[in-house]
Amino acid sequence: MHTGKQSVIDWNAPNALEQLAQRIKNPLENIMQVSQNSGTYDNYKLESILFSSSKEISDIVEEIIQKARTNALSLTHHNHPDIFGIYASNEYVRKLCAREILPHKVAKVDQDWLVNLEKEVYGNIRQDYLHLGELSYKMAVSERQLHRKILNLVYLTPNKYVRILRLHRAKQLIDTYLQQSVAQIAHAVGYTDVHYFSRLFAEQYSISPRKLLCSLR
Repeated sequence: MHTGKQSVIDWNAPNALEQLAQRIKNPLENIMQVSQNSGTYDNYKLESILFSSSKEISDIVEEIIQKARTNALSLTHHNHPDIFGIYASNEYVRKLCAREILPHKVAKVDQDWLVNLEKEVYGNIRQDYLHLGELSYKMAVSERQLHRKILNLVYLTPNKYVRILRLHRAKQLIDTYLQQSVAQIAHAVGYTDVHYFSRLFAEQYSISPRKLLCSLR
C-alpha cells in the first residue's frame, strides 16, 4: 500500500501527465484495496486510510484547479513584463528598487527574457521556497548570472523580485475572486505561514489581504 507525501508535479516536464496520473492512481489504489479487504481492518484504521487517501486526491484536484487558474491569468498577459506595471503603480515596490526602472530603455530581448522569467516564477509559485538554482537552470543561466541580470534590469535582488511577483499574483487572485480565504490565497502563492504572508502583503499594498477580501464582497 502506498504511503507518504506525494511530490509536487513538475508541470513543465514532458511527463507531467504521467506524473499526474500516478499521483491520482496511488490513493485510488489505497481506497480500492481497503474497500475490498475492509474486514481485515479495524474501524479506526479503515477510516484513517480512507480519509488520508481522499484528502490526497482532494489536494491533487486543488493543484490542478490552481494550475488551470494560473494559466487563465497568464493568457491575459501582454508582451511586457509584469514588473514594469507593478513598479509604476506601487510606491512600496519603487522604494525597494535601487534605481528607477525605465522600461523604454530596456531592450526588447531583455523584456522578453523577463517575461519568460515571470512565466517560470508563476509556474512554480505554489512552492514555499523557489530555489534560485532551479530557476537559473530553467532560464539556462548560472545562478550568479541570474542574480546579476535581475539586478541590472530591475534593480532588485532575485528574492525581492520573486516576493513582489508572489504578492502581485495574490492580489490578482483576490481581485478576480479566485480564492475565498486568506489561507487559500497564501497557499496558492507559496506561503505556508498565513500571518507572515499577510504582513508582507500589507507592506506591499498598504492593506491586509483580509480587509481587501472583505472590501470586495
